Amino acid sequence: FVRKVMVAAIEAGLDDQIDIHPTYWPHEWATHTVPFDPDFIAANPIGRIPALITRDGVALAESNWICTYLDSLLDRPRLFPFSGKPHWEMLRVMAIADGAIEAMILRRAETLRHPPERSDAFIGKQRDRIARCLDQVEAAIPILRDCPPDMRHIAAAVGCGFMDFRYAQDDWRKGRPQLAHWYETFAQRPSMMRTMPGETPQSSPK
Repeated sequence: FVRKVMVAAIEAGLDDQIDIHPTYWPHEWATHTVPFDPDFIAANPIGRIPALITRDGVALAESNWICTYLDSLLDRPRLFPFSGKPHWEMLRVMAIADGAIEAMILRRAETLRHPPERSDAFIGKQRDRIARCLDQVEAAIPILRDCPPDMRHIAAAVGCGFMDFRYAQDDWRKGRPQLAHWYETFAQRPSMMRTMPGETPQSSPK
């Protein structure tokens, strides 16, 4: 979801107006549990990342609300550009892509648990959820191809990128040729190239 917001900010041309702050203590990088920075928790008691503090001091703690705020700064809507039925159709696809990303994160968290505590059934449930969501995004590709990038494109692309990053062995492209072809093109956008996922450093900087 951090990447989704950053891709949206770059697509909106607002990334140079955002100051980025880590949510962890640098000296705790090597530990299993990373405590949040106290300033972050003070602004965002939910503890959900990303969070955005506006110039007016309003703390927004959910990625789609952050993107809605960014869109409000533009001279015309670009991230949420529609009204009426097209608007709700856009939000439907975005919500499905978000659901896939959420399932990927839950699956990852469960996989990292110690084997005696890990639930293979829960992991399988999230894997099925991801597959269902990606199938729905595949069905929406003909419409996505015909309109400029908005939040549904961004959420779908970030989800595909996370699958490649964490679950390449799943071969999510199999049976989804339209989504696979669309993603290969969208992934070349500067906003995607600049936000490629990577591992958190395992040692504190000097």
